[in-house]
Amino acid sequence: MSGGKTGVYLCRCGGNISDAVDVEAIAEKVSGMDGVAIANVQDYLCSSAGQGKIKSDIDAGMIDRVVIGSCSPKLHLETFRAMAKMAGINPMLLEITNIREQCSWVHEDQQEATRKAKGLITGAVFRMNSLESLEPIIKDLEDRVLVVGGGISGITAALEMANEHEVILVENKAYIGGHMIGLSKTFPTFDCSQCTLTPKMVEVFNHPNITLYTQTEVASVDGNVGDFKVTLRRMPRYVDVDACTSCGRCAQECPKDAIALPFVQAIPQAYIIDMEKCVECGLCEKMCAVGAVKLDDREEGIEVNVGAITIATGFEPIDPSIIEEYNYGRHLDIITAIEFEEMLSAMSRTGMRLQKSDGTMPQKVAFVLCVGSRDFNRANKYCSKVCCLYSQKQAQLVLKMNKDADVTVFYIDMRAAGRRMEEFYHHAQETGVNFIRGRVAEVNPLDSGGLQLRYEDTLLGEIGSDEFDMVVLCPSLNPSGGTQQLADQLGVPVGSDGFIEEKHVKIDPVNTLNQGVFAAGCALGPKDIHDSVTEAMSAAHKVSGFLGKGMISISPEKPVIKDACDGCGICVEECPYGALSMDNKKPVLEALSCNACGICAAVCPQEAVEIANYTRKQLKAQVEGILDAGMGVIVYIDPAAYAAADIAGVNRTLYSPLIRFVQVPSIHVLDADIVNHAYEHGAGGVMLIEGTTDEALTSRSKDLYSRLKKATKEHKKPIRYSHIETAQYEKLMNLLNVFAEQVSAKAAKKSGKKEA
Repeated sequence: MSGGKTGVYLCRCGGNISDAVDVEAIAEKVSGMDGVAIANVQDYLCSSAGQGKIKSDIDAGMIDRVVIGSCSPKLHLETFRAMAKMAGINPMLLEITNIREQCSWVHEDQQEATRKAKGLITGAVFRMNSLESLEPIIKDLEDRVLVVGGGISGITAALEMANEHEVILVENKAYIGGHMIGLSKTFPTFDCSQCTLTPKMVEVFNHPNITLYTQTEVASVDGNVGDFKVTLRRMPRYVDVDACTSCGRCAQECPKDAIALPFVQAIPQAYIIDMEKCVECGLCEKMCAVGAVKLDDREEGIEVNVGAITIATGFEPIDPSIIEEYNYGRHLDIITAIEFEEMLSAMSRTGMRLQKSDGTMPQKVAFVLCVGSRDFNRANKYCSKVCCLYSQKQAQLVLKMNKDADVTVFYIDMRAAGRRMEEFYHHAQETGVNFIRGRVAEVNPLDSGGLQLRYEDTLLGEIGSDEFDMVVLCPSLNPSGGTQQLADQLGVPVGSDGFIEEKHVKIDPVNTLNQGVFAAGCALGPKDIHDSVTEAMSAAHKVSGFLGKGMISISPEKPVIKDACDGCGICVEECPYGALSMDNKKPVLEALSCNACGICAAVCPQEAVEIANYTRKQLKAQVEGILDAGMGVIVYIDPAAYAAADIAGVNRTLYSPLIRFVQVPSIHVLDADIVNHAYEHGAGGVMLIEGTTDEALTSRSKDLYSRLKKATKEHKKPIRYSHIETAQYEKLMNLLNVFAEQVSAKAAKKSGKKEA
């Protein structure tokens, strides 16, 4: 024991905790524990009054370390640690125990929830008694930002940051502008999309502090927060963007129409060669007076160092052909809303004219909403947010082009939230757009060339059928292709819907769980242009605040080499990040390269390596305290999977109160000594839950599990390993419940044998 004076502060959280957990009983229990000087209960610990109580106790010299029982540490840990630092104690001597998301919100039995919470708080106190003051590692930040995605969000973020920071903007298409540049008008004002966006595109291209790479994607990301080493992969354009003057002579001479501008207002304003059409006759190269055509252009790797990254990768529409009854792809006049826009936008191939496949103006048009949205069986569960409104815009555009047209919108529920949107809906009705509430059952091509819609009118309670000559499907919006891969490269979790997961949906909506990575726009979920621009500005502000400090504080929870080290070098050989090297026959740590995975500690035969604040002694002490409340399942869980457990709590997903989470920087910090200790002190079973997608770790996990299973078999108690990413919280809860049932059954069987 340290002899320190620990203050234990429990939060009622306005009933969110105290309705399910008897926090007063816990305070009474821990008040008599060794090292505990104060046990206090507050209504809202995160409030100024709650924090003020802790600070005043520190100022009075009553305590020198703090255990908080409240919501997830992912929400307020840094806030409380900043308060502790201001009060004069080392921030690492303050920890939060999660008794809300992982206790009160997921257990209905108050007695069991309280028993579990008692154990968690006791474990936190035991662990706190052996924690040490640690000083953060300070490093300089790279004052450069990478923005991934050149749509309206990426463009806005880049321009907002470019006057203060160097910005690298990458876009995987041959031009910037994203989906917005492919729109005709924008709701609710019917502004010209190109008139709004093109000036910003030009500003990006001409800005001296923005480097633009089109046809480029992120190939790999190394390094760490504040100094990411990013490798970009740029595909060949076969035309030098900087040299091309867009004179068009090359296109005039090309016999195969293989070289062209993507569209008239495209930025970069440079031609591009389609090598699938090109016969490499060389005429374009000969005609180019400035030598911009480069037929020998090849894929290029570009390496950049950046201090922060903004994800603005946008969305892509779902393929409506998965809804077979709508017959998309089987009739040329069954189109998507995106294809509708393309006919009327700057990218139009129809002369900005709405027309059917036979070239005539449609007379009767149906808009079918929620194609793949709000579908719990075949597609996406979520609402795509913008379809109700853009369909009204498109319906009104049809009537502007053909005042005699008959236009009907088929909807499930009309959602027109936000300023000016309800008025926009009423205006659509006033202009003559028809609205029918109900799902469309099927769209069938007719021999006459028309399209028959069968539908249910849920307002009238009738089954209906009608014939149209054009049907516009409004598809659900998915994350853009490559979002998952980019998230994995950056160590950023995605939700079950595939969109980037925010650090906190309410109070940190553009931060991610990676401190130097931010997100904006439809990368975070479907939204309109207004909200995308707002988020982009917010992300830019966050990046500027992050980089503006000039330096970053890195957690000191890194490996410590003790005197017992005999210089065998095993830790150096096993480190997957090259963070350890030998110097004078002793391992030396390069802290900034270290991921604190703990492999070095687990493999050391002399137990001479420990992870600061996650030592064997501390992890053992925590588990002893947790199991002081009775038998439980010890679940060693890494930060990414811990976030999944938090999401389960937010969704009130119930699971067994036997489950006791112990967060570790990585499951690879564990060895047989630690796990055996858990069994010896009453663990009915042990689970290893890993959420990281880092292959340097996951490639070793099965071997770790195999070794631990073999080394702990004498206890004849179950041990399991599972890989659970942040979005897979439902899968995690199912695994935990099944395992807890197995542990309970085994414990009951063993107890029955003893009684017999």
